[in-house]
Amino acid sequence: MTSVLSPRVPMGRDHRVDFWRGVALVMIFVNHIPGNLYEHFTSRNFGFSDAAELFVFLAGFASAYAYGRLFFAGHRLVATLKSWRRAGVLVMVQFMLTTLAVGIFAWGALALGRGELMDRIALTSFITKPLETMIGFATLGHQLGYVNILPMYSAMLLFLPALLWLSRIDLRLMLGVSILTWILAYIFRIDVPAYPLPGGWFFNPFSWQLIFACGLYCGFRRIERGYSIAFRPWLVALAGAFLLFAFATLKFRLWFLWGDLSLPTLIAGFDKTYVSLPRLLHVLALVYIFANAAASSPFSRIGRDNPLAMLGRHSLPVFALGTVLSLIGQVIKYDQEPYLPLDTLVIGLGLLAQFTLARYLDWWAVAQKVAVAPKSEGLSEAARSETMRKTAPRPRVNISPS
Repeated sequence: MTSVLSPRVPMGRDHRVDFWRGVALVMIFVNHIPGNLYEHFTSRNFGFSDAAELFVFLAGFASAYAYGRLFFAGHRLVATLKSWRRAGVLVMVQFMLTTLAVGIFAWGALALGRGELMDRIALTSFITKPLETMIGFATLGHQLGYVNILPMYSAMLLFLPALLWLSRIDLRLMLGVSILTWILAYIFRIDVPAYPLPGGWFFNPFSWQLIFACGLYCGFRRIERGYSIAFRPWLVALAGAFLLFAFATLKFRLWFLWGDLSLPTLIAGFDKTYVSLPRLLHVLALVYIFANAAASSPFSRIGRDNPLAMLGRHSLPVFALGTVLSLIGQVIKYDQEPYLPLDTLVIGLGLLAQFTLARYLDWWAVAQKVAVAPKSEGLSEAARSETMRKTAPRPRVNISPS
């Protein structure tokens, strides 16, 4: 037993992060096809948080490596532009997924003769207020159901330079400002407008940034000293007890225990938009427990070739494909009861497609290097030969040094 994200893993790429990101991607895909039998086995059925919280935490952790080290090395502008560029890519993917979502459900309505499909996933306003809704799509205000996490993630990357700047001063300052922002967002209902509908984004970036910041903090601590939070038996016991209590709350419907506390929703509620404290503590406890798995545990020996690590390594294209396939799955499953053969076929084919894409992207990354390397060497050799030919002394001609 060692500390969270401890130096058991080399200080290069931590494949455990990719593994858990892959696990989150699988659960997101399954959860995004409501009414299938397998959704009863994802993490949201065993605690307060779900795959989204885990994914955002891991995104923050990975950002310490992808952008933080560059920022701390003095390349602040480069790190900033790199994170904003990634945010722009996420926005472009969001536009693509939104367009495909409208097309998939419109196709379903026509092909199946089920016009009520256009009342699903927040598509109603697209029918009743098409012009306003198109503006909402373009400004990221109106987000369709199950196609609404990338705008929040892109906002995290836009916030990232500010978090890195605060981290450069003191990691505790960064975390403190993040906590303060989380509290103020709840008190004053700060959110991004969800035009043309009232209210704000379902994934409120001013609240979800705290999960991202916690991941960023852990990532920097591991870079700095080889572990994030020191292993403490009492802390493991406390985290385990909280996870068990969360499971018992869901299993035995003990919600009244939380209601009896008479505390604000942010402290004793389960609001996902503003990330209530029980949801935050649940994902942190989950990460701490699994990160402190025994050295003999398979969770401590995740290699690069692990299928789920491969999936997590290519999270954006896999997520995009999974979103499209889950929307198709929703149309197929519309108004149907859970049915094992059909659910297995839909989920199985969808996951097979995602693993195939990840495997292809792994192969392509290697194939490019193999194909380019010999050419580069050949060009270098040719360049050296050309240089030698040009600089070699020619017969019968005196070349005096200049």
